[in-house]
Amino acid sequence: MTVLTVIAGAVDAVSFLTLGKVFCALATGNVLFLSFGPAGEGGDVPVARPAAAVGAFVAGCVTGVPVLSGLAARGRPWFVAGLAGEGLLLVASGAVALGRYGLAKAVVHTDYVVIGGVALAMGLRASTALRMHVPGMPTLLSQTAMAELVDDLLDRPRTASGAPSRRTPARVRWAGTVCGIFVGGVLGTWLLVPLGPGRALIVIGAAVLVCAAASHAAGVRREGAGIQG
Repeated sequence: MTVLTVIAGAVDAVSFLTLGKVFCALATGNVLFLSFGPAGEGGDVPVARPAAAVGAFVAGCVTGVPVLSGLAARGRPWFVAGLAGEGLLLVASGAVALGRYGLAKAVVHTDYVVIGGVALAMGLRASTALRMHVPGMPTLLSQTAMAELVDDLLDRPRTASGAPSRRTPARVRWAGTVCGIFVGGVLGTWLLVPLGPGRALIVIGAAVLVCAAASHAAGVRREGAGIQG
């Protein structure tokens, strides 16, 4: 889940820096951008692009819920399928950007196909991560994890002996979320310099597919161990 959080940070670095000030993973940022328009204080902040990203993100969630639930009901590897779908969407979006703009450092801001494809992948990711039910690791945002980590450190419950209780696993998850988004943003920015947005998205999508393959292999090993036992 930490690796997926890093990947989400990289996706938003690429989308914000090259797709025209739009977040494809952090839907909260797009909703805030949309609020500037009705207030009449938007300035040069885009409205159409965040709207397209939010719509595609929701579409990814709407698609992911029944598909993943159906796979889970049939005993199929839904987590692997969710990651595979996300990775393929990111690779396809990167291929579109690469085919249209080559090695240019930025995609034309009105390319809603690329924006929509990336946001659709992130909506699918949201459904996949939500179904995993890993506390403190939604993989797409860090604010809640940051607040929970600070609250836990400053207001630690006491054990029966009066000593502060240790909640190491929870703190690791919260810290992994916050640090993962930051590290992903750095890595995504670094990828843009030599690769451009198209190839950067392809590399990020390939990383998600590697995660899917690793998860599938781990599941096969667990099933094998269960059969032997």
